[in-house]
Amino acid sequence: MTAGLRHLRRGRRRTVLAALAVFVPVFLLVVFLGMIGGMEKEMFASLTGFDTGHFQIRRATDRPASGALPLVRDPAPLLAVVEASTQVTWYTVRLDLPALAAAAERSLGVVVQGVRPADAAESPFARAVTSGRYLEPGDEGVVVGRQLLDALGLSLGDEMILLGAHPQGTAGVAVPRIVGVFDLPDPALGRGLVHVDLGVAQRLVRSPAVTAVVGYVRGVEGPWDTPRIAEAVARLRAHLPEGYEVLDWAQLGPESLGFMRLMRPIVVGFMVAFFFLGGLVVLNTLYLSVLERTRELGIILALGAPRRYVMRQVLLESGLLATGAAVAGAALGLGFVLVVEAVGGFPLPGAYEEVTALFGMQPHLRMRVTAAEVAMAAVAMVAVAVAAAWYPARRAAALEPLETMRHAN
Repeated sequence: MTAGLRHLRRGRRRTVLAALAVFVPVFLLVVFLGMIGGMEKEMFASLTGFDTGHFQIRRATDRPASGALPLVRDPAPLLAVVEASTQVTWYTVRLDLPALAAAAERSLGVVVQGVRPADAAESPFARAVTSGRYLEPGDEGVVVGRQLLDALGLSLGDEMILLGAHPQGTAGVAVPRIVGVFDLPDPALGRGLVHVDLGVAQRLVRSPAVTAVVGYVRGVEGPWDTPRIAEAVARLRAHLPEGYEVLDWAQLGPESLGFMRLMRPIVVGFMVAFFFLGGLVVLNTLYLSVLERTRELGIILALGAPRRYVMRQVLLESGLLATGAAVAGAALGLGFVLVVEAVGGFPLPGAYEEVTALFGMQPHLRMRVTAAEVAMAAVAMVAVAVAAAWYPARRAAALEPLETMRHAN
């Protein structure tokens, strides 16, 4: 080890270059993995908070021609199953139905979500209200998105006409007053989704029905906790009455899941190229080092040192260089991720706002990385560097003492 350190110090310029070739890919990989983890967490929170929940229990029948969810006339048996589960931390019932929102001469197709305000008071929707207030129990008002408000030319406090259009219900009409306006990261939801009290939604279908029981599983923070959701869903499914099904967030939002699965392979593909280039720099550095030390290595071999000793020395030199640089890159990358999360993320430039909105995310850089991912980045780069050192080590071990002496002269 002492000899390896001495040789690294001898060619300091090349050593620094090789160290940077290891440090930079590790640092970038940790940061990129942190960005992907943050995006996954944001997408998962947006999808499950504003739409799917961790799971939904529905009637196991085909949807009506309009695409509306089938009505559940009596949710009591489903609620009994959910209440008996120790894995479910929170649940509610919801009535989603297609409707027509109108004001004066303007109208727009929307989805009305009938909710129990007491249950939804701590939901992301309630926290997204930027004007007015969220619903209260027994409320006759409506909470709408900023985009829908603009499309219909309405303002906070105005009345909106809602015409129910569920094919399994009887058309009903309500004229609620706008009591709150929410700003959602997804403009499509802001334009096409409204919240009313469950009683108001049931009047729009003229039935005391719901469309789903929406629930959340204890201890779930992101898509990496999907096995917990799957376990809870499997237990619920085993106790459901006949004619009902339980779907998890991945089944309810396959587009988001597909995008999450696509992000990591793309980033890893880019990083493979970085690792390859880093390995080439390490190979070049050690190869030049072997050429400079030809006479020294020849003397060592002439004194009877085994060839594997010489090969081991070169590989050890590579390992020391790569390990130090990789640990530094991983530590600095982890520190960057932790700082970003500690300050609550960084706002992204306006040009990125539309891109993040497409995936239902706030225009903020959030980051999350695990210890396993940090260790993987460092170990992978060390392995690449040591593999790159194999050829110089092999060449050093194959030197002939007499030839090295002639070369030195």
